[in-house]
Formats: sequence, structure tokens, C-alpha cells
Amino acid sequence: MEAAGKLLSSRLISLLKNGKWKIDDVVKLFKAIVEQYNGRNEDFYTWMMKILHQVEIHKISISDLTLNDNKIVNHVETKINEIKTTDEKSEKKLKDIVEEIQKQGKINENIMAEVRDIVSSVSKCLSASTAPHLQGIKQHLFKICKAVQKKSKNKITPRVTQMVSWCILVLSKSSRLLQVLTGEGKSCIVAMFAAYQAMIGKTPDIISSSSILAERDTKEWSPFYKELGITVDINTSKLEEKELKKCYECQVVYGTAVSFAADFLRQRVLRQDVRPEREFQCVIVDEADSLMLDKGHEVVYLSSEIPLMESLNGILAKIWFVVSQLKHLETGEILGPIQLFSQVLSEIMHENKGIDQRSIVQMAVDAGIMSIIPIKKEMQENMTNPLKELDTLNVEQIVGFLTMFVRNFPEYFFKLYQEGHGRNLQKLNEIGSTSKNNKQEISLLLMGCGQCRLVYYEEDLLVKSLSKTIKQEYQSESAKVHESRIPDRQDLINGKMQTWIENALQATKMTLGHEYILHGDGVAPVDYKFTDVVQNNMRWGEGLQQFLEMKHQTKLSNMTLIANFMSNLGLFKKYKNNVYGITGTLGDPTELEILKKLYNGIETCKIPPFRRRKLYELEGMVISEEDEWIRTVCNVVQHQVTSTVYRGPRAALVICETINRAKMFHRTLADTISKENLKLYVNNNMNNSEILDKELKAGDVIVATNLAGRGTDLKVCKCVNEAGGLFVVQTFLPLNVRVEQQAFGRTARQGSPGSAQLIMCSSHFSDSLKQVMSLNTSPTSLFRLLCCLIIQMPHCVMENLFEETVNRYLKNHISQNHEAMISALTGLLTMNSFPFKESNLEKAKEARNNEVQIRLSRFLKKDINKIIKEEELFSVYLDVLDSIYKEHVFSDQLDVIVPCLHECWGLWLLMHFNEEKQTLKEQLEVDLLIAKLKLMCKQSPSSMVYYYIRSGNNLRQKGRLAKSIEMYSKALEDGACEKIIPLYNRALTTIMKKDIGYITQALADLEKADKEIDSYKSRLDQIIKYVEKSSQEQKAEGKTLLAKHFQVKCIVIDQLRMNIKDAVMKLKRAESRGAEVKLTEKLTFFLLEHINFSSLRVVKELPMELMHITSLGLDTIFSLDTIFSLSGFLSKMVKSF
Repeated sequence: MEAAGKLLSSRLISLLKNGKWKIDDVVKLFKAIVEQYNGRNEDFYTWMMKILHQVEIHKISISDLTLNDNKIVNHVETKINEIKTTDEKSEKKLKDIVEEIQKQGKINENIMAEVRDIVSSVSKCLSASTAPHLQGIKQHLFKICKAVQKKSKNKITPRVTQMVSWCILVLSKSSRLLQVLTGEGKSCIVAMFAAYQAMIGKTPDIISSSSILAERDTKEWSPFYKELGITVDINTSKLEEKELKKCYECQVVYGTAVSFAADFLRQRVLRQDVRPEREFQCVIVDEADSLMLDKGHEVVYLSSEIPLMESLNGILAKIWFVVSQLKHLETGEILGPIQLFSQVLSEIMHENKGIDQRSIVQMAVDAGIMSIIPIKKEMQENMTNPLKELDTLNVEQIVGFLTMFVRNFPEYFFKLYQEGHGRNLQKLNEIGSTSKNNKQEISLLLMGCGQCRLVYYEEDLLVKSLSKTIKQEYQSESAKVHESRIPDRQDLINGKMQTWIENALQATKMTLGHEYILHGDGVAPVDYKFTDVVQNNMRWGEGLQQFLEMKHQTKLSNMTLIANFMSNLGLFKKYKNNVYGITGTLGDPTELEILKKLYNGIETCKIPPFRRRKLYELEGMVISEEDEWIRTVCNVVQHQVTSTVYRGPRAALVICETINRAKMFHRTLADTISKENLKLYVNNNMNNSEILDKELKAGDVIVATNLAGRGTDLKVCKCVNEAGGLFVVQTFLPLNVRVEQQAFGRTARQGSPGSAQLIMCSSHFSDSLKQVMSLNTSPTSLFRLLCCLIIQMPHCVMENLFEETVNRYLKNHISQNHEAMISALTGLLTMNSFPFKESNLEKAKEARNNEVQIRLSRFLKKDINKIIKEEELFSVYLDVLDSIYKEHVFSDQLDVIVPCLHECWGLWLLMHFNEEKQTLKEQLEVDLLIAKLKLMCKQSPSSMVYYYIRSGNNLRQKGRLAKSIEMYSKALEDGACEKIIPLYNRALTTIMKKDIGYITQALADLEKADKEIDSYKSRLDQIIKYVEKSSQEQKAEGKTLLAKHFQVKCIVIDQLRMNIKDAVMKLKRAESRGAEVKLTEKLTFFLLEHINFSSLRVVKELPMELMHITSLGLDTIFSLDTIFSLSGFLSKMVKSF
């Protein structure tokens, strides 16, 4: 009985706190139910809690249960059943819907009167097969509604709310966004409005938040469009130009923002004939808030192979090797890589030209730590050996040497440390004057045996120091000063080294199963902040992608050079004032204001639900300890899916912030939930039909990420709805209110009951959120906390008192016992509504909302300006590209000039975008004009532009062999590309030309190419060694994906070597006999003709590597046969005499 009493208390308190009832109303209901109990042959507590549960899950208010005289109805239980039945069968009337919309003050009254007239007129005719008397918009709506009725999945007539939504969109004179709650039929409204646009001669594009939803809606609504004689297709699954062109010839096209933007770039940049006639007339955006606001800055680009970016992988591997050796201490310092003392001195000498090896050795001798040896001037030419002697010094000797060093060079100041307790730093000594004037301060951790580590106190200083050191290692001695502003390889190294190091550090902080997953043979980002969708086609830039691949030793991709792009914002702006959107969550006033600023004053409107929404939100919790948080979530879920005395078992959805935490909850819940009932939904790359397509039964639990929070339609069985519907628990604080509402929108759909709760762990909050929360801790909130503690103490006392008074009343129904029971309940409710009781949840949400304001402000001021600037510059480039296609001088070499121009533009953008010039657009025009003129003069604008090999191949194919050889020679002089291919291609062209001495010339090139293969494989080996030495993970059995990837590279290059050796052998034979050679050209794929594929486990990767090597310029291979030549033979005979 005691447990039942506490359950009853909790139900009454829940009505107060979660149901938002007033204390007097809760007491009034309780008194009425007690009176109506009237000695029933049923347990009082069970009966009472069943009624309260029904009040809760059906979101019943006190007004629903009161009569005109403000008294509770005589039969509460009967009245609740009547309300349930009415809710299930009835929908809101047109008059009520229009009034609710008018209260928002967003739409002109005249327009709403017109909406009312149209919907009313059409609704009256829907039972008839035709309505010839209806004209204009009314006739269109009638035809559309009849098509929905005939061909939609459920064969139903559009609801009044859907017709009202359609009318508002149709009557809007410019862009409009509607909020239509989840489960209210958004896809039907979208199809209806798209059909209208097609009927009046427009070609609407429908943009969904994912390809899955686009495919689902296309399939579901195709019969509807067909009924109206409207053609429809989807652009996400088309690979061929012809398929895409046919798709865009349809009146209605479904797709994603990515697919529409990519197809525009294919048409505009790659000149593919995919959407030649289609204009940007009208767009209808599903999940508009996500695509237009959260992802407004997301950029789509078409990736293209930029050959010379591969040459930077060795530098990235070196950076990763160095960064992986760093050590972050709990006290905040960062220890650099372990170095020999001589290396530190060499770096000092490099920075200070006034310090040389001679003076270093002299100081070592003066300090008594190096034997006296003749100090000759020539010693400076060999720095290594004398300094190496200092690598044997112990800590005391190094201190002695540095003391002598500072006497000679007082501008230096050294802080010396040793490793102390707990591996933290222990100060050893400070050498030098403490005056800060022009001091070069160096902090060192001395480890003995000549080893030490530089100590950094800030990450910025670490990045600058590492950048300087690594740049020094890769400084090209032959670097030329060039006039062009198109950067070369050395410019990239100098300009981007700091960014690469920052991204390497970022990669060490990122977590697998949080920001990214391993997918296929590489790394795929996860949009964990908003949707938790695995973004298969997205790659991080500026080395971050490659560092994550090295971290997990997956297949190593090359850095991309972005030469074409379109943001979601840029895409939507192409539709001007014809942007229409529907979403379940429009957001708060600040977000709506941002949308107006971004999209030409776009108007918004919230459509009421067609039935009363029954979402019952339970009081959220913020728990400080992670273990307690896990237990609480699991206990809450277990309670909801287990039957009680007053309800049956429900189904539950647990939404987690990251994949890792979802997997953790899945493992933990597996101890109490059966395998058949427990499902995991965290990856859109997997087949999730078992989860999404099946009806949820009582006891089922889905553990998911935010992947289940937007666009996911979970169906529940009847018994779950009777027990209270789907229960959603969100285990983290969502990034904004809209993400939170989307998650809670998975339940209480279409008038069905459902409840939701936030249960968060404060230790998971971001540092910035914690900081904002601490700033919000005012004296008032501290006073509230104190009051809270005082209140909690007598809570149990009041709860026990209420329980005792109830039991006393049940035994004896005298008025004294009744009054005591009501008094105890009033006291209990009053205590739980105490005004000073403020939860951490409220503080967390307030802090979160403040962060949203800051983030949106930054988005508007910084991110949007960046997007606009990028797209303005891109527009300049497109104009230059157009001129290239129009000028006949380039017509015979477009396949060479255009990719080179793409590279010029991409390199320029990479290096110059952040310049704060007012005339940056004009500067770009000038720089591209110079690049264009250089290309016209057969010169490469940069050593990073792959012009000479492309041009050499183009000229060779046209039979202009002398010019072709000249281009290959320039490629070799340029020095940026691997020499193997230009040497091989020059040998091929030389043999084709057959000038005097061609065999000797070709032989020399092929022998050099053979040696270059050794250098190439050595560089591959160095990358592998750097990555393997950097690995923090336990070595798995067998080869890593990276090792397999490089094995494939070696297989292909070894096949080329075999081809070269065979050609060398035959050329030498011909040379020795005075013979000629016959040349046979073959496609590059014939390199693999002698491979035994059955013995290889990397067969499927070989074609991709061949495609890659072809993109580098090896477009043809050749074989040779020796041909007898009488003149050559006689010439050879004469020479031998």
C-alpha cells in the first residue's frame, strides 16, 4: 500500500508540474474523484491512478471536466472516455483553424477570408466527381484534392489543415515558410502545391533533407502526379548525362540540395548537358529550417583529381608524425617531440645567423664538456659531427653549457624543467636575466642522455614553432621567385603549413563514433550537431580528412582543391522570391528574423494541428555524474516499457548525442530488455527497414542518435497508444529548440498520445555552455538553490502525511479525515510549486539559448559574408571560363586549358581568399588574365598546375611530336611533378618521332624513369613509416587499409617498371645490332595484363589506381619489337672497324 501511496502522490504532482494544472484545480479533481469512488469494489489507488493517467496522456484540462457552474462533471471516468472518442474521430473545423492562424497576426485578414472561401467551396464539392461551376484557384484545388483521393497511398481526401496550407502558399505573393507539425501530412501539402505550380506552367523543384526522403516521396506521389498528367522524376539516383537531362525535362523534380547544386555545377562548370533549359522558377523545401538555416552555409562542390596535390602527402605524414609525439599535461603545458640537444641548437643557429658551429663548440670547450680540438673554419661546412658530441651530455652538463651560452648571448633566457611527480613538470633552473626586453625565451624539459623536449604554454605558440621547423625541412633550395600570383608548391607549403598543423591537432581531439565513423575504406563525417546523418559524400578540407585517415590507417586520399562550389544559401537565392518551405519547427523569433534577412523578407506562418496535440512533456533532469545519468535513463526507460497497475507497457525511443553513447546505452539496456525488443539505429548506411518499417510493439526500445529525430515516422501499435503512446527520452541538450522539438515530434502524432523527457549529464556540456551557466549564477539563483535544499527536506514528510491521511480517510469517511487529506494534498502540491525552486535544466536551456543568439549573430556577420564573398569571386571565374569557351584560339586544346584554369582558380582561392582587399575581384580578374595569357604562350602559370604533361599528351596525340617532347622537357625542368611519367612519355614520343639517335635518347629517359621509381617507392615507404610510428591504436592482425592502398600503388608502379625494363632491354638490343624498333601503343589498363589476379587480395583497388595514374598523365603505355635494319647494321659494322 505504501508504494501505491507514493505513486498516487507522483501522479498528482505530475499533473501540477508537467500538465501545468493549478493547485486548486488538481485538488478540485481529486476531491471529485474521491467522491465518485463511492465504495467501488476496486482498489482505490489503482482506480484513481488509472483516471489520472488518462487525464495525463490525453492532455485533458480542467475546463474539459467542468460544467458551466464551474463544478466537476458527475462521472469523470465517463467524460474522459467521451473526450477520447471525440478526439479520435473529429478534426478541427475550418472556422477554428482560420481563427487560430489569424491570432498570429502574420497574414492579412483579406487573404484569410479568401482562404476560408476557397476551402469551404471546394470541401462542399468533394463528394462529387466533377465541379464545373468552380473556377480558377478553386477548380485547381478541386482537381488536386480528387487526385489525392484517388491516387494517394491511403486514398484519403486532404484534411482541412492541408487545404488551408495549400491556399496560403498559393495566395502568397512572394516566398513563404509554413510550420506544419510532424505527422500532419507535410509531403501531401508539398505534392499538392508542386502540382499547382506545374498546372500554371512552372517547373517546381522539391528539395528534401535526404535522398531517402526524396525517393520515398517520389515513389509515393508519382501516381498522384500521373493522375493530373504531370511528369515527375528524382535527380538523386542518376549517373549518366542523358538520364539527368531527361529528369530535368520533367515538370516536377524531387531531390536534395546537394543534387540540385551539383547538377547546376555540372552544367555551368563541366559543361555537361544535364539541365540546359530548366530555369530556377520555384523551389519547395521540406525541412526548410534545417536546410535554409542550420545548413545554409554548407557548400557542395564537384571533386576533381588535382594531380599535384598527391605530392603533399609526404609533408602531411611528417606533420602527423610530429603532432602524434606531442604530450598534453594536465597542468596545461604541451611538450614538443623528443629531440636531441644538438637539434635544438641547430634550430637556434638557423634562427640567429650570429651564432655558428664554431662558437657553439668553443662554448662547449670553455664549459669543460667537450675536449679541446682544433677549431677550423672548415668545420662550419660540416655542422653535424661536432654538435653530435653534445648529445651525450647529462642534465647537469647541459645546464652548465646553457649557462655559458647565455653569458655569450645574453638576449636568450632558458627555463629548464625535469619530469616531476605524476609526470608533471618540476622546475630545475632559470638561466638568464629576468628582464623581458627583447628576450628570446626557450623552455626545455631535460630528459638526460642528450634528450630534451621544448615546453609550450599555448597552442598558438606550439603551432608557430612546429610550422617554422617543418617548413625549414621542406624549403626548396631551387625555389624561384615568380611573378604570377597563382601559388606554386613552395607557396602552398609556406602559406598553409600552420593550417595543416592546426588541423592535425584537431584530428587528435576528434573522436571516432562522434564527429566521424569509419565507412568503406575511409573516414566519413557525421552531422552530430543536427541530424547525425553519416555524410558519405562529404570530405573535410585542408588536411583534416587526411590526418583522420592516417589516425586510423585507412586508405589515404589526396587533399582536394575546391575550384567550383555552391552553398545552400546560394542555391535558394537563385529562386529569388519563389522560395516556399515547410517544416515541423520554424524556431524562435531570433531565428525567424535571420531567415527574413537571408531570404528577402520571407514570410512565415504556423499551421495548427488538425487534432488536439497530446504531447505530455515530463520534467527534465540534469545529472552531474555520468554513472548516475546512465542508471537514471535506463531506469526511466525500463519503467516506461514495463506495465504498472494503471497502464500497460509502452514503447520507447532513446535519442543520444553521439553514436558511441547510443551504443553504450544499447549495451547497458541489453541487460534488462530482450534482444527482440531492443534495436539500434545510428547509421544511415545500414539497412534500417527492420526498425523504420515495422510497427512498434509494447516493450520495444529503439536506441538512436538524432538520425531518428528528423523526418523519421515511427508507427506504434494500438496497445502502445492505449498505454500512453511512444515515450521519447532525449539524453543530451540539443543545439537549439528546433532540434529538441524535432526529437519530441516523433511522438504524439496525429492526435495520438505520447510523452517525452530530457535527461542530461552536465559533464557532457560544452565548456562554453558551462561558462555561460556559471555567469548566470546570480545571488538570486544561489538563494533559490538554498531554498531548494530547505524545501527538499520536508518533502518526504509531506508525502508520508498525505499517504497516511488518505489511508485514514479510506478506513473512515468522516469529514474530519476528508479535510485532513485535502489539507495534506494542498500542502504537498504547494511545496512542489514553490516559486524559488529553479532547476539546472532551466539554467542549461537559458545558457543554450544565449549561445544560439551568439552563434546566429556570428553566422550572419561572418559566415554569410564569407559565402557571399566566395560566390562573388566564383562568378568572376565563371565569366573567365565562359570567355575561354568562346575564344576560338583555345578550341583545339580545351581539354588541356580548362582543367589547368580550374587548378589556377582553385590555388588562387586557397591562398588569397582571406586577403582584406577592397579590389579582390578586380585582382582575381587580372591574375586569371595573366594565367590565361601564359597558357596561350604554352607556359604553365604555376609549378602546381599540371599543364606541361597534359599539353605534351595533347600534342603527341595530334602528331606534333617535337612540341610534345618540348612540353615533357619543361615538365621535368618545372620540378613539381613526379619525373617518372614525363620521362616515360618523352621516351615514347622520341621513339615515335625516330630522329637520329632516338634509341639512345629514349634509353636514357627510360633508365632515369627506372631510377625515379626507386625514389617514388622510397617516398611511399616513408609515409607508411611516419603513419605507423604515429599510431596510438593497437596493431590489428594483417595489413591495414593504408598498407593495402600503398601495396596497390607499388603493384601498379612495379608493372610499369617491368614495362620499362622490357623496353630498355629491347632498345639496348637494337642499339647493339644497329636495328630499329617497332612501337605498339596500348591503353594504360594493359599494364595489368601479366598479373596473376588469383593470388591478389586487392584486385578491386587496382582499376582505381590505374585511373589515378592515368589522371597523372600516363595515358598510354607501349611495347617494343626489334626490327632488322640493313643500313643500321652496315653503319654499326663501319663503326666497329
